[in-house]
This record gives sequence, C-alpha cells and structure tokens, in this order.
Amino acid sequence: MFASGRCLCGAITFTVANPPVRMAQCHCEQCRRSTGTGHIVQAFFKREDVAIEGKTATYKSIADSGSERTRHFCPNCGSRLFAENSKNPAVIGIAAGAFDDSSWFKPMVNLYASQRPDWDIVDPEIESHAEM
Repeated sequence: MFASGRCLCGAITFTVANPPVRMAQCHCEQCRRSTGTGHIVQAFFKREDVAIEGKTATYKSIADSGSERTRHFCPNCGSRLFAENSKNPAVIGIAAGAFDDSSWFKPMVNLYASQRPDWDIVDPEIESHAEM
C-alpha cells in the first residue's frame, strides 16, 4: 500500500496501492468555489489502484472542456475527497489534505493560473498554465 486517508469524521476511508501519476493545483473558479480556498490540491491515481470504503455524496458539473466532473464528498462532515472526469474515467483525483500522511505530495503543475487570486501564493518554480 502506498497511502491511506479519510474524511474528517472517518465515515469514508480509502487506500491507494501505488504512487500518483500526476499531482496538481487548480485555480479555476469551480475548484475555488468547491473548496472555499484559492485552489484545490489533488493527486491523481489510476482508478484501479484506489479502494474506497463508505458512500460519498456527489456533485456534477461541466468543465470548460465540456467534460463532466463528478466531485465526491462525505455526506456527514462535508469533506471534499475525490474527483472524476468523464474524459478520463481510468483516473481519480484525491484531495491531498485527505491523506493520513501527505508528506510525499509535491505539485507538478498549476492549472488556471490566470484565475489565481493574488493572495493565493504558489511556488514560482512549479510549471504554470494560464488555463488547462
């Protein structure tokens, strides 16, 4: 097992068998609104490597690319946990803060940097893209 995590109340737990295929921060309006912060921080894993216990609630929206994003959260404590994209169903994003130990996390890219609030400071060494 590579890593494990849970929501705030512990009703939903997960394990991940292997390291992420990508790690990113996204500053788009949808991600900012869904987190209540300046960006979301996610690690992306092969779906087959992730085991989830517990039932999440979901919210679906359409990204500017036209794909459907499904955001999963705990219906009890509201913790934002997972995200799926209809254009890449073999991959699942997991919020870095939900891991029991996220010391391995290092974002590889900043997405939608053009929408980043000035107060949301990011590492200038990380590759950035104005949009997706």
